Amino acid sequence: MKAILLAAGVGRRIGGAVEGRPKCLLTLGGRSLAERLVSSLARAGVRETTIVTGHRAELIEQALGGEHRGMPLRYAFNPEFTKGAILSLWAGRAAFDDDVLVMDADVLCGDAMIERLVRSPHRNCFLLDGRVEGSGEEQMLMAREGRVYDIARNKKPGYDLYGESVGFLKVSREDGPRLLAALRTCLDAGRDRIEHEEAYPIFMRECVVGYERADDLPWMEIDFPEDVAQAEREILPLLESERG
Repeated sequence: MKAILLAAGVGRRIGGAVEGRPKCLLTLGGRSLAERLVSSLARAGVRETTIVTGHRAELIEQALGGEHRGMPLRYAFNPEFTKGAILSLWAGRAAFDDDVLVMDADVLCGDAMIERLVRSPHRNCFLLDGRVEGSGEEQMLMAREGRVYDIARNKKPGYDLYGESVGFLKVSREDGPRLLAALRTCLDAGRDRIEHEEAYPIFMRECVVGYERADDLPWMEIDFPEDVAQAEREILPLLESERG
């Protein structure tokens, strides 16, 4: 299994908390978000991670280098990183020659979350947190009878389960070409300023995508300055406890 870590964005919403650096290099508890994620991936047995860079790409490469805990790190550059994140996932498309994890790089979580996704019996799988009702800010997953059918910032009627996407998706080697085709469909239509999640419903119409519940695990997406303080106060102690 491989992983694609999407780390190209400017991170405008977090402002001065990152002092002009890529958001994935934000340090919490003495370790950057990116270093925490690649460490968890290596411990889960992921054999290679591609990091898609854009804003201040050189800082990410300097910080992480060419391997981590024996896991090779590759880099793909998105020159149009000020547009939509769909272009970042497209820039990492070479990794779809294997089972692959598609991951946002601004998520603080522990090993248990990565392990749950890697070990899931679902060949295609989201992590879903059903504790979140949705405020219009979150990417909400919509599922029925164990299958995810849609993802959007606003919930739609007709589903028996709703929950926030953690920002991670596992895609099988067999179905990877269909996700790439969904991305290509959007790009060919000139939709290069959308989030990569906006292409997922096309993929989910063709491929079965399951989910694993993440309600019991500590995690947080870091978007705003106030998220940093909350993460230090509420999430980091739980992650330290998780590690024993």
